[in-house]
Amino acid sequence: MIFLSLSLSYISLSLSLSQAEQAQADACARFEQLSARAREELIDFRTRRVAAFKKSLIDLAELEIKHARAQQELFRKSLQVLRECQ
Repeated sequence: MIFLSLSLSYISLSLSLSQAEQAQADACARFEQLSARAREELIDFRTRRVAAFKKSLIDLAELEIKHARAQQELFRKSLQVLRECQ
């Protein structure tokens, strides 16, 4: 009777161990899948942020050029008025 009880305990422990190993393998596979997806999303996010930064930088440079041209034109007109006054 004790032998039968020990055998059943061993069998149930063996099943629990195999279930735990399977659960661990499933969790590891799921983790790897999520990690791969997260890596892709980070790369995509970085690409979008670099593109947005590049666009903002180009817009800023164009705006500064526009203002520099307007300021140059103002200086040119001011110089012209000063020359006419002399």
